[in-house]
This record gives sequence, structure tokens and C-alpha cells, in this order.
Amino acid sequence: MDEYLALIPKRNDEIELRKINGKYYLLIPMKSKLDFFARKLHGEYRRLELDELGTFVWDLCDGTRTIEQIGKKVKERFGEEAEPLYERLVTFILELYKRNLVLLGGWDEQRD
Repeated sequence: MDEYLALIPKRNDEIELRKINGKYYLLIPMKSKLDFFARKLHGEYRRLELDELGTFVWDLCDGTRTIEQIGKKVKERFGEEAEPLYERLVTFILELYKRNLVLLGGWDEQRD
């Protein structure tokens, strides 16, 4: 777990956070030719709904903070509600990374 705490997540600039009908969504552009039918049905974006904690973390993924620093901010804001803090945080950020929604500074250097 400790090897992840030094990573620095940065939002993908193509992804937009937008509040729609009182809920927060990441709007993910559908640009692939394979997305043709999905665009016809759902518009130009896929939506990924974020809860309050996810939205807070997304805002902090600006490329200036490590996962450990983000975790400290989450702890200050959400307290015990965020526990188990780093397990949840790392899992969430890695899922964002797998979907190309964030980049992880320091990731490639650790994997060499």
C-alpha cells in the first residue's frame, strides 16, 4: 500500500465534472468510431456519477498532491466516514487510472 501513497494523480483534461439534477458526474467524451451507437443513444458523453467523497477527491487530483496528501485532506473533511481511508482512496484512484480519467505521476518510475 505504501508504494501508492507517493503517486501524484492528475485529472485528464478531457474529462469534465458537471452537476446535473443535483448530482455530480464525470463527463467522458465518446470519440471512438466504436462509440457511434452509444452516441446516438446517450449523446456525446458517458457519465460516471460521483458521490460527495468522490467529487472531493476528483477536485484534489490536480497534479500537485500525492495520494497521501489527498488522504489527509479527505480525513480532515470526512473523518471516520472515509475509513478505511487509504484502501478506499487508492482503489478509487486506481480505478480512475484504469479508465484513463487520471494520470499517475511517479507510477512508471516505480514500476521500472
